[in-house]
Amino acid sequence: MKSKVSKVFELEFLNFVNHYIKSNGGKGPKTTEVRFLGDTIVYIIRGILTEREKKLIQSPEGQRVVVEARRVFLEMDKEHRIAKFEEFLGCKILENYESWNLEKDSASAVLLLDRNL
Repeated sequence: MKSKVSKVFELEFLNFVNHYIKSNGGKGPKTTEVRFLGDTIVYIIRGILTEREKKLIQSPEGQRVVVEARRVFLEMDKEHRIAKFEEFLGCKILENYESWNLEKDSASAVLLLDRNL
Protein backbone atom coordinates (compact mmCIF):
# COMPACT_ATOMS: atom_id res chain seq x y z
CA MET A 1 0.00 0.00 0.00
CA LYS A 2 1.52 3.31 -1.09
CA SER A 3 1.38 6.05 1.53
CA LYS A 4 -0.32 9.32 0.59
CA VAL A 5 1.92 11.21 3.04
CA SER A 6 4.28 13.57 1.24
CA LYS A 7 8.05 13.28 1.54
CA VAL A 8 8.07 16.80 3.01
CA PHE A 9 5.67 15.78 5.80
CA GLU A 10 7.69 12.61 6.38
CA LEU A 11 10.87 14.67 6.81
CA GLU A 12 9.05 17.15 9.09
CA PHE A 13 7.79 14.25 11.23
CA LEU A 14 11.28 12.73 11.46
CA ASN A 15 12.69 16.10 12.52
CA PHE A 16 9.89 16.51 15.07
CA VAL A 17 10.55 13.05 16.58
CA ASN A 18 14.32 13.60 16.73
CA HIS A 19 13.94 17.06 18.27
CA TYR A 20 11.37 15.87 20.81
CA ILE A 21 13.53 12.95 21.93
CA LYS A 22 16.66 15.09 22.21
CA SER A 23 15.03 18.00 24.04
CA ASN A 24 13.08 15.79 26.47
CA GLY A 25 15.46 12.85 26.86
CA GLY A 26 18.83 14.57 26.61
CA LYS A 27 20.12 12.54 23.66
CA GLY A 28 18.66 12.26 20.21
CA PRO A 29 18.79 9.10 18.11
CA LYS A 30 21.45 8.65 15.43
CA THR A 31 18.87 7.63 12.83
CA THR A 32 15.10 7.49 12.59
CA GLU A 33 12.88 5.66 10.11
CA VAL A 34 9.13 6.12 9.72
CA ARG A 35 6.31 4.31 7.95
CA PHE A 36 2.86 5.83 7.46
CA LEU A 37 0.17 3.18 7.01
CA GLY A 38 -3.24 4.84 6.79
CA ASP A 39 -4.22 5.54 10.38
CA THR A 40 -1.01 4.05 11.79
CA ILE A 41 2.51 5.43 12.16
CA VAL A 42 5.46 3.16 12.91
CA TYR A 43 8.82 4.69 13.68
CA ILE A 44 12.14 3.13 14.58
CA ILE A 45 14.94 5.02 16.25
CA ARG A 46 18.52 3.75 16.31
CA GLY A 47 21.50 4.86 18.33
CA ILE A 48 19.46 5.64 21.43
CA LEU A 49 21.72 4.47 24.24
CA THR A 50 24.08 6.71 26.15
CA GLU A 51 27.63 5.51 26.80
CA ARG A 52 26.63 4.82 30.41
CA GLU A 53 23.67 2.68 29.31
CA LYS A 54 25.89 0.74 26.88
CA LYS A 55 28.09 -0.24 29.81
CA LEU A 56 25.14 -1.05 32.06
CA ILE A 57 23.46 -3.42 29.60
CA GLN A 58 26.51 -5.70 29.65
CA SER A 59 24.96 -7.37 32.72
CA PRO A 60 21.44 -8.71 33.24
CA GLU A 61 20.92 -6.41 36.24
CA GLY A 62 22.10 -3.43 34.18
CA GLN A 63 19.67 -4.33 31.39
CA ARG A 64 16.83 -4.43 33.92
CA VAL A 65 17.85 -1.03 35.31
CA VAL A 66 18.03 0.59 31.85
CA VAL A 67 14.67 -0.82 30.73
CA GLU A 68 12.98 0.15 33.98
CA ALA A 69 14.41 3.69 33.94
CA ARG A 70 13.27 4.18 30.33
CA ARG A 71 9.84 2.70 31.09
CA VAL A 72 9.34 5.01 34.08
CA PHE A 73 10.49 8.06 32.09
CA LEU A 74 8.12 7.26 29.20
CA GLU A 75 5.23 6.78 31.61
CA MET A 76 5.99 10.08 33.38
CA ASP A 77 6.25 11.91 30.04
CA LYS A 78 3.35 10.15 28.30
CA GLU A 79 0.66 12.83 28.69
CA HIS A 80 3.00 15.60 27.51
CA ARG A 81 4.44 13.49 24.67
CA ILE A 82 1.03 12.42 23.34
CA ALA A 83 -0.23 16.03 23.47
CA LYS A 84 2.79 17.28 21.51
CA PHE A 85 2.49 14.50 18.91
CA GLU A 86 -1.26 15.17 18.51
CA GLU A 87 -0.57 18.88 18.11
CA PHE A 88 2.02 18.18 15.41
CA LEU A 89 -0.12 15.58 13.60
CA GLY A 90 -3.42 17.48 13.90
CA CYS A 91 -5.32 14.41 15.08
CA LYS A 92 -5.88 12.24 18.15
CA ILE A 93 -3.67 9.29 19.09
CA LEU A 94 -5.95 6.44 20.12
CA GLU A 95 -3.25 3.94 21.06
CA ASN A 96 0.50 4.17 21.60
CA TYR A 97 2.99 1.29 21.89
CA GLU A 98 6.74 1.45 22.53
CA SER A 99 9.47 -1.15 22.73
CA TRP A 100 13.28 -1.33 23.00
CA ASN A 101 15.91 -3.69 21.67
CA LEU A 102 18.91 -2.84 23.82
CA GLU A 103 21.27 -5.25 22.05
CA LYS A 104 20.57 -3.47 18.75
CA ASP A 105 20.57 -0.01 20.38
CA SER A 106 17.12 0.74 18.98
CA ALA A 107 13.51 1.37 19.88
CA SER A 108 10.23 1.40 18.03
CA ALA A 109 6.85 3.03 18.47
CA VAL A 110 3.45 2.46 16.93
CA LEU A 111 0.82 5.20 16.96
CA LEU A 112 -2.79 4.41 16.06
CA LEU A 113 -4.57 7.60 14.98
CA ASP A 114 -8.23 8.57 14.85
CA ARG A 115 -7.99 9.10 11.07
CA ASN A 116 -5.84 8.36 8.05
CA LEU A 117 -3.06 10.80 7.29
